[in-house]
Amino acid sequence: MRATITADPSRGPGYGIIEIHDAGTVVDPVFVLRRGSDGKILSSGGWQESEKALTPDAWDNDGGSLRLAVGPAVVDEMDTLDAYRLSLPGVGVCVLVPRDLVYSHISGGQGVGGYAPPQKQAEKPVESVTEPEPAAEEEMPPEPDMPSVAASPLELPEERRKKKIGTGGLLAGALLLLLLVGGAVWWFALRTPEKQPLPPAPAVNQGRTPPPASASKSPLAAAREQLRGEARPEMSLALAKPLRKRDAGAEESDAAFLLLEDAAQKGHAEAMLLVGQFYDPLSALPRGSIPVDISQAKHWYDQAAQKGQTQAAKALDALRAHVRDKAAQGDAEAQNLLQNWK
Repeated sequence: MRATITADPSRGPGYGIIEIHDAGTVVDPVFVLRRGSDGKILSSGGWQESEKALTPDAWDNDGGSLRLAVGPAVVDEMDTLDAYRLSLPGVGVCVLVPRDLVYSHISGGQGVGGYAPPQKQAEKPVESVTEPEPAAEEEMPPEPDMPSVAASPLELPEERRKKKIGTGGLLAGALLLLLLVGGAVWWFALRTPEKQPLPPAPAVNQGRTPPPASASKSPLAAAREQLRGEARPEMSLALAKPLRKRDAGAEESDAAFLLLEDAAQKGHAEAMLLVGQFYDPLSALPRGSIPVDISQAKHWYDQAAQKGQTQAAKALDALRAHVRDKAAQGDAEAQNLLQNWK
């Protein structure tokens, strides 16, 4: 069983469709969604510790896949760089892969239909105000002629004004010249010359090996930073392989899965093999929040074997023997998988 969640173009931003393959016949399609980064479970009030089943807005089942219509309460809580596990009570558990989601806040502000032009304020009637007529100026008796004690510059004769202006301009020019000469002497004689900057140190890491991750950066943060960039498969594989160790923590394993799944989807054969090991029940390496899924393990081993991975072919043979043993013990899922094994 495998599942993806994609945008629902018929309902717009914030809505999506969860498509679950190989779910079989489902009568009551409630589901539980767990986040891989912290193990919390999604409810109507956001991510919480307690487990609660969610009900889709609508659903249909054509026998091959189960389709669940969900709204912003699910879509807006998804992060394409995190890992998720979807459970159908009484049916099974699988990984839920988010792809091309459009969140509700991306739709922008008020739409055209909801736009309301601003109301014009009612114009207030203009009250006519009668201004009082200015009082008639009283005629003042003529002042007697008084001799002027000191004439202002504006009252100087034209020749004297020109002489004053010319003298002030000469003084300003001389002062400016002195400032320029003093600045030149300081620049060329008294100023301490600046030291030339040292050339940059040569890059140490010239190969394809990625630099070690910062101690302050968590494995999931480093993986998400890689996937936000160009995310070349070779670089993602180089970052993920050191995390695939027997004593790896859950966060390290989830970070490795995100990097390897992206590289595998881009066609990298070794990444396909390593993704298959996450789902393989026979693999001894830790798998973080990724559940065992024999059909997914077979799918990725098949893809890797077709690209020439001999180790994938051996893993397929061991996986088929394991399925054959479980079918002999009466496991219905193993019997069904063995009948369709190609």
